[in-house]
Amino acid sequence: MALASWQKGMWLPASPPLTLRVHPPDRPLARWEALVPAHAALFARCRFALRAGLRALARERGLRRLWIPAMLCCCVLEAVEAADVEPVLYDVGRHLEPRLHTVTPAPGDGLLVVHYFGLLAPVATLLAYCREHGMDLIEDCAHTIPDPSSPVRAGASGTLAVFSPRKQAPVPGGGLLVVNDPVLRRAVEAPPRSGAGDARTLGRLALMLVERSAAALGCNGLRLKDHLPVIDVARPAPGRRALTAREYSRPPRPSALVESVLRRLDWAAIIEARRKVYVQLAGALNGVDGVVLPAPVAPAGSVPQMLPLRVADPAQAVRRLRRRGIEAMRWPGVEQFDVDRGTFPGTEDWLAHGLCLPLGYSLTPGRLARVVSAVEEAVEPGARSTKLLRSA
Repeated sequence: MALASWQKGMWLPASPPLTLRVHPPDRPLARWEALVPAHAALFARCRFALRAGLRALARERGLRRLWIPAMLCCCVLEAVEAADVEPVLYDVGRHLEPRLHTVTPAPGDGLLVVHYFGLLAPVATLLAYCREHGMDLIEDCAHTIPDPSSPVRAGASGTLAVFSPRKQAPVPGGGLLVVNDPVLRRAVEAPPRSGAGDARTLGRLALMLVERSAAALGCNGLRLKDHLPVIDVARPAPGRRALTAREYSRPPRPSALVESVLRRLDWAAIIEARRKVYVQLAGALNGVDGVVLPAPVAPAGSVPQMLPLRVADPAQAVRRLRRRGIEAMRWPGVEQFDVDRGTFPGTEDWLAHGLCLPLGYSLTPGRLARVVSAVEEAVEPGARSTKLLRSA
């Protein structure tokens, strides 16, 4: 496609653009301190934060097993195992919610819930379930951030919660641990002191600068990005267990740069922009032939990271959308660990039909129309099958 076409704004990146919108001093809800409690601990990555919290739970509360969704990145599975906790799997439903009838709780069990793509799971229901069965609720908030203006806040209901702010903001790394139980909080091992950042963090920063440069030139940066090595993607592979053990034995130091940027961003503007794009995009795509939205309306308190869709052939749709400059992706993709898909039909359905559209940009009416047109063209006529729509 000609350069002039890209200058119309069709390159829609999944990652937040490297644009620092500093919070105004007269907007307290824009500040970092309004999002997370003062005791939140910054780690180099979210997986190290999760492991630290689970180890404290195991020592202080006798946590032995943790129920985790079968649809998940293998790095979460590794963090659970690194905490000497046994992972067991449950299934997810058509709206990405936990299918609690696939959980068989026992003494010493905990439940991990994932707020997929920044869409809040039904935390009140899950918390009541955990209290009934004597389980600790752990919130995986890697795809979202809390909304200080909402009565429902990600990470506020569980015993502990972990966040990965780079999914929502222009930072190259960092993972947060929030422990809501003050007694348990004292038992958590402190993260290493902040430093310059490890090689992966600096590599992500370099990639963000490349993406920003491509956007400024009006180029489809995906043509370059898709040929670059992927930084810090945890792929299930032989020999990875030994590598992971070494990594957890000496976790890298968190980046002081990340901490500094987090405290300066205008978080209220980020939250408002992502919600606005979600509403626009979901409203325009809801009802498009061959497209099913698991969440046409984002649940209260959600700060969406991406818009999830279900189509008959997501691999082909992703290829076509990326050629048009839209950074569509499948998740967990190559990071999904092996599961018996027949045992977890909800997981199987998402892995077979799920894809995500980015939200980290603004939508003019013209750009929205082009995105909708690109999605309609990416979904083949043969893919508009009754099988997909019946399963919804």
